[in-house]
Amino acid sequence: MADKKEEAVKVTDKRSSSGTQDIAKEKTAQGDGFTMKSSQEEAPNEIDFSTLIYSFATGALISMGLAPDPNTKKVQKNIVMAKQNIEILVMLQNKTKGNLSVDEAKFLENILMEVRLRFVETSR
Repeated sequence: MADKKEEAVKVTDKRSSSGTQDIAKEKTAQGDGFTMKSSQEEAPNEIDFSTLIYSFATGALISMGLAPDPNTKKVQKNIVMAKQNIEILVMLQNKTKGNLSVDEAKFLENILMEVRLRFVETSR
Protein backbone atom coordinates (compact mmCIF):
# COMPACT_ATOMS: atom_id res chain seq x y z
CA MET A 1 0.00 0.00 0.00
CA ALA A 2 2.98 2.31 0.44
CA ASP A 3 3.41 2.56 -3.33
CA LYS A 4 -0.08 3.94 -4.01
CA LYS A 5 -0.16 7.59 -4.98
CA GLU A 6 -2.14 9.98 -2.77
CA GLU A 7 -4.60 12.14 -4.69
CA ALA A 8 -7.43 14.58 -4.01
CA VAL A 9 -10.93 13.21 -4.41
CA LYS A 10 -13.94 15.42 -5.16
CA VAL A 11 -17.26 14.17 -3.84
CA THR A 12 -20.35 14.78 -5.98
CA ASP A 13 -23.73 13.07 -6.00
CA LYS A 14 -24.45 11.45 -9.38
CA ARG A 15 -27.49 9.47 -8.29
CA SER A 16 -30.69 9.77 -10.28
CA SER A 17 -34.05 8.60 -9.02
CA SER A 18 -35.31 7.89 -12.53
CA GLY A 19 -32.18 6.10 -13.71
CA THR A 20 -32.58 7.62 -17.20
CA GLN A 21 -30.74 10.89 -16.68
CA ASP A 22 -28.10 11.34 -19.37
CA ILE A 23 -24.46 12.21 -18.69
CA ALA A 24 -24.74 15.81 -19.93
CA LYS A 25 -27.54 16.51 -17.45
CA GLU A 26 -25.59 14.84 -14.65
CA LYS A 27 -22.61 17.12 -15.24
CA THR A 28 -24.76 20.23 -14.92
CA ALA A 29 -26.36 18.93 -11.72
CA GLN A 30 -23.09 18.40 -9.89
CA GLY A 31 -22.35 20.68 -6.97
CA ASP A 32 -19.06 21.92 -5.64
CA GLY A 33 -18.74 18.93 -3.35
CA PHE A 34 -15.78 18.80 -1.01
CA THR A 35 -12.25 17.53 -1.43
CA MET A 36 -10.51 14.97 0.73
CA LYS A 37 -7.27 13.08 0.30
CA SER A 38 -7.51 9.40 -0.55
CA SER A 39 -4.73 6.91 -1.04
CA GLN A 40 -6.95 4.49 -2.93
CA GLU A 41 -6.68 4.17 -6.68
CA GLU A 42 -9.98 2.90 -8.07
CA ALA A 43 -11.61 2.24 -11.40
CA PRO A 44 -14.15 4.99 -12.22
CA ASN A 45 -17.24 2.76 -11.89
CA GLU A 46 -16.00 0.48 -9.13
CA ILE A 47 -18.50 0.02 -6.31
CA ASP A 48 -16.82 -0.57 -2.98
CA PHE A 49 -16.97 0.49 0.67
CA SER A 50 -15.62 3.99 0.00
CA THR A 51 -18.25 4.55 -2.72
CA LEU A 52 -20.98 3.69 -0.22
CA ILE A 53 -19.50 6.09 2.33
CA TYR A 54 -19.17 8.85 -0.31
CA SER A 55 -22.81 8.34 -1.24
CA PHE A 56 -24.10 8.95 2.29
CA ALA A 57 -21.65 11.82 2.89
CA THR A 58 -22.72 13.50 -0.36
CA GLY A 59 -26.37 13.03 0.54
CA ALA A 60 -25.72 14.74 3.85
CA LEU A 61 -23.94 17.66 2.16
CA ILE A 62 -26.78 18.10 -0.34
CA SER A 63 -29.29 18.04 2.52
CA MET A 64 -27.27 20.70 4.34
CA GLY A 65 -27.66 22.97 1.32
CA LEU A 66 -23.96 22.85 0.42
CA ALA A 67 -24.58 21.42 -3.05
CA PRO A 68 -27.57 21.40 -5.43
CA ASP A 69 -29.91 18.44 -5.57
CA PRO A 70 -28.99 16.53 -8.75
CA ASN A 71 -32.65 16.03 -9.66
CA THR A 72 -34.06 19.51 -9.06
CA LYS A 73 -30.79 21.44 -9.47
CA LYS A 74 -31.90 23.55 -6.50
CA VAL A 75 -30.03 24.11 -3.27
CA GLN A 76 -32.33 23.31 -0.37
CA LYS A 77 -31.73 22.65 3.31
CA ASN A 78 -33.19 19.58 4.98
CA ILE A 79 -31.41 19.26 8.31
CA VAL A 80 -33.44 16.18 9.29
CA MET A 81 -32.28 14.31 6.17
CA ALA A 82 -28.68 15.48 6.68
CA LYS A 83 -28.77 14.18 10.26
CA GLN A 84 -30.18 10.85 9.05
CA ASN A 85 -27.33 10.40 6.56
CA ILE A 86 -24.80 11.15 9.30
CA GLU A 87 -26.50 8.65 11.62
CA ILE A 88 -26.28 6.01 8.87
CA LEU A 89 -22.54 6.66 8.60
CA VAL A 90 -22.21 6.29 12.40
CA MET A 91 -24.20 3.05 12.26
CA LEU A 92 -21.93 1.72 9.51
CA GLN A 93 -18.90 2.67 11.59
CA ASN A 94 -20.28 0.83 14.63
CA LYS A 95 -21.44 -2.26 12.72
CA THR A 96 -18.21 -2.66 10.76
CA LYS A 97 -15.83 -2.04 13.68
CA GLY A 98 -13.11 -4.69 13.59
CA ASN A 99 -14.01 -5.76 10.05
CA LEU A 100 -12.47 -2.88 8.11
CA SER A 101 -8.92 -2.43 6.96
CA VAL A 102 -6.95 0.29 8.73
CA ASP A 103 -7.31 2.53 5.66
CA GLU A 104 -11.09 1.98 5.45
CA ALA A 105 -11.60 2.69 9.15
CA LYS A 106 -9.51 5.86 8.97
CA PHE A 107 -11.33 6.95 5.80
CA LEU A 108 -14.74 6.51 7.46
CA GLU A 109 -13.58 8.35 10.58
CA ASN A 110 -12.28 11.27 8.50
CA ILE A 111 -15.46 11.51 6.41
CA LEU A 112 -17.59 11.46 9.55
CA MET A 113 -15.50 14.19 11.16
CA GLU A 114 -15.77 16.38 8.05
CA VAL A 115 -19.52 15.89 7.60
CA ARG A 116 -20.24 16.45 11.30
CA LEU A 117 -18.23 19.67 11.26
CA ARG A 118 -20.16 20.94 8.25
CA PHE A 119 -23.43 19.89 9.91
CA VAL A 120 -22.65 21.98 12.98
CA GLU A 121 -21.70 24.96 10.80
CA THR A 122 -24.86 24.80 8.67
CA SER A 123 -27.37 23.99 11.40
CA ARG A 124 -26.73 27.21 13.34
